[in-house]
Amino acid sequence: MSLSGLRKVMGLAVGIVLLAGVAPLFAQTGGLTGTCKGEKGEPLVGYGILIERQQVRGNYPTKTNKKGEYIYIGLPIGDYKVTLKDPNGRDLFFLSTHVGIGDPTELNFDLAKERARTQEEQKKQLETNPELRRQKEELDKDLKQNAGLRQSFDQGVALMDEKKYAEAAQMFEQALPLAKGKDVPTVQARVADAYSKAAKTETSAEARTKAREKAVEYFQKAIEANPADAGWHDGLGNVYAEMRKVAEAAAEFKKAAELNPTQASRYYFNYGAVMYNTGNMDEAAGAFKKATEIDANYADAFYWQGLALMGKASMTADGKVTAPPGTVETLEAYLKLDPNGKNAESARAMIQTVQGQIQTEYKAVKKKKG
Repeated sequence: MSLSGLRKVMGLAVGIVLLAGVAPLFAQTGGLTGTCKGEKGEPLVGYGILIERQQVRGNYPTKTNKKGEYIYIGLPIGDYKVTLKDPNGRDLFFLSTHVGIGDPTELNFDLAKERARTQEEQKKQLETNPELRRQKEELDKDLKQNAGLRQSFDQGVALMDEKKYAEAAQMFEQALPLAKGKDVPTVQARVADAYSKAAKTETSAEARTKAREKAVEYFQKAIEANPADAGWHDGLGNVYAEMRKVAEAAAEFKKAAELNPTQASRYYFNYGAVMYNTGNMDEAAGAFKKATEIDANYADAFYWQGLALMGKASMTADGKVTAPPGTVETLEAYLKLDPNGKNAESARAMIQTVQGQIQTEYKAVKKKKG
């Protein structure tokens, strides 16, 4: 998965929170509410909202009303992945949030803002990845000299921006016969990326499988022509991970990190995110830890490592939670780097959860450090 894909694939995992001297918090509830707007600010009527509780699994579907609003009351306290779906049931994008006690938490969806965020993310990738920037510049130069290729390619890009990934894949495939030389693997990689994203929006398992098989096919063709492109290995690794081909995914991510050490932390982060979303918490925690070892200022990697560790937490019959060693320290490292970040509230809630069970031990550690 790309970084965007990666930011777009983000979910949280707390789910069980205890407070000292009171009953388990999962006996108390909160809620979610918000508005959903389209590209022109119009209300999205009849769109699906899938609310998924993390760690202790629970699904709570609802829909938007005539004003594009939704509300769901009575959610257990914890962290949630909330996905906006079109009227046909296809995923558009998701957001993550923490639900606390009392009044519903507000979580709004805006397709125009999401598109702008995605475009800004792509711009940052070009700024920080010289190889990706060079490829784009070369392709833009060739597109100016080939009107047919430019038309098909630009239409494919526009469809990607509209999140019509299956249609974008078909448009990029139409562009392939018009591409020549070094442009061929570049277009093949775009076809692969479109199929990879299309797989996430398909509603049937068969369609998802076919889209991922197509993505693998085109990534492999692009890599065969240019095996030194780290981004394509990263993309292939994400598809393998989504197919639960862990060994193949690990090999591709590691190859990407080897080829482009300056982006290695991001490749390990992508690997960890996909492993997390497929429920492989051991692999996820290890990958995020590797990302933080490479880049000690990678705040999100610390946060997601904490999530993965919480995903391995256990609960006794009387509702007590035991998290793996290092969970609190990892989340505190995130808060030190990004104390007011979008995940700060969730990180603090997880720390409180763990400290509710190992508070004495944690304080002892702090004294030693002092």
